[in-house]
Amino acid sequence: MYRDEENNSGFIGRLEALRGIAALWVAVGHSVIWLSIGPVSGVWSDADKQTFGVQALIRRLITYFFNGNAAVDIFFVLSGFVLARSIYRSTRSIAGYAEYATRRLARIVPALWFSLAIICAYLAVLFPGYAVMPGASNWFNGWFVNPLNWATVVDNATFVTPWLNPNAWTLRIEVLASLLLPAVVLLMGSKGWSRTFVVLGASLVVGWIYRGDNLSLLHYLYMFVAGAVIAKHGRSYSRALSERRELIAASCVAAIVLSNALLEPHSIEGDAVIVAASVGLIWSISFGVRANVLAALDARWSAFLGRISYSFYLLHFIVLYTVANFLLHVIPAEILIRWPLFVMLAGGAVSIAIAIPFAWLSFSLIEQPFVRIGKRISAPGRTAFQVD
Repeated sequence: MYRDEENNSGFIGRLEALRGIAALWVAVGHSVIWLSIGPVSGVWSDADKQTFGVQALIRRLITYFFNGNAAVDIFFVLSGFVLARSIYRSTRSIAGYAEYATRRLARIVPALWFSLAIICAYLAVLFPGYAVMPGASNWFNGWFVNPLNWATVVDNATFVTPWLNPNAWTLRIEVLASLLLPAVVLLMGSKGWSRTFVVLGASLVVGWIYRGDNLSLLHYLYMFVAGAVIAKHGRSYSRALSERRELIAASCVAAIVLSNALLEPHSIEGDAVIVAASVGLIWSISFGVRANVLAALDARWSAFLGRISYSFYLLHFIVLYTVANFLLHVIPAEILIRWPLFVMLAGGAVSIAIAIPFAWLSFSLIEQPFVRIGKRISAPGRTAFQVD
């Protein structure tokens, strides 16, 4: 039986690769929505879904497979699993929790601030000024309407608003969930299903109550709890389901794609399907399956993308916006209107190619040094709330 290599901290390379592929999903999904196809400028609207034509159909198929909403759900379940797994392996104390929170912020905040610095530099130096661009979608035309000011920068740097970097809306939820997760693990306990059912059930009820609030932690909390459930119970079922792992993995990938195609993004029904599929997928990866459907997770490119995934996730938007804005200014409007999908695919490919080296620099010069600083905060030999 194949089992991914783990180091002493429990690191699983294929989970990191999954995070990289999910970040790529977000990038590709954004890359095909910045131009209108047909007369409708509102992407994901009912009218947009009713637009006919080869280009509209191809974009629809692309967004079924490369859906940023599904990727976010996977991120949250994966974070819940990785963090809860580390918490279960650690000694818990008040001092340990403070160190855990500090290290988690050191992991998340510096790369965000670096991305905001890049965005501010672009807006201050290269941005040609806001204008409603003919042929652009409402999604594209909705960004950077107001002039840059310090209040906006501070609000974005402190997670109040994500309007400088729209991908950063998930980070506020990630930070709050990370701070709450030790309490979730404590409530779930380390043995038995009864407390697990209570905590998971309560989080599902809360998610249902807040189902319309797509920027609230309470809407997504059950996703992190679902990840914690894998951390607590996943190994118990490893041997019993070993012969079905490949089928489970393939079924979970299919369920995610079908949910993207048939259900509304971030609806409670669509999210529930994706979260359940993410649980099965993460369980399959974590407890040893070499299924053909997961072969991409063992490739060098996905391993590399996994390492830089956080910086790539943060930086790709501004690179895409810069490339798209340039193309909107230099390509004649008749070409943008006639061949929008091909222009978007070309711009998306260029933006991804540019964002990758920038993400590597951010990973090397920002992420890694601050992760090391976070580790040094812990007292020598302390094992409380390890999160790396």
